[in-house]
Amino acid sequence: MLQTPYYPSFLTAAAWSPTRAGVFYLCRQDGRLDCWDYFYRMNEVSLSQRISDHNLTTINVQSQGCLAAVGDADGVITLLQLCDGLVQPGPNEKMNVGQIFEREAKREKNLENIKKQAGSKGKEGGERQAIAHNEHEDILREKAFLAEV
Repeated sequence: MLQTPYYPSFLTAAAWSPTRAGVFYLCRQDGRLDCWDYFYRMNEVSLSQRISDHNLTTINVQSQGCLAAVGDADGVITLLQLCDGLVQPGPNEKMNVGQIFEREAKREKNLENIKKQAGSKGKEGGERQAIAHNEHEDILREKAFLAEV
């Protein structure tokens, strides 16, 4: 449904915030921890912090959302105290993030339907042209969607 852009290093672990509906954390093989906050930004990392010189292997966020334990390949566990901005939910955040996910699910279904229609048009002739045209339309729709958000 939603995907992060290409990363220069492999992702090794992930965890959702237990208190913020749109926040999740990604551990990277280059020793960095990335925090994504879909409530505020959907297309870029909100925070990236170097945790270790070794690749990060695991993350666990406390149920209250204040602390996160991050393990690395050298066997070191780093305990992080998360700032209030990553712990305290904003007004109507859960509802708004739910709407974002619903909108993305609808967009994905629409794209699948467009591709199916392009496939049926291709059987009638002009398959390459219809697919190329639909790919261009898909890109325009996605840019319009991201501008809207």
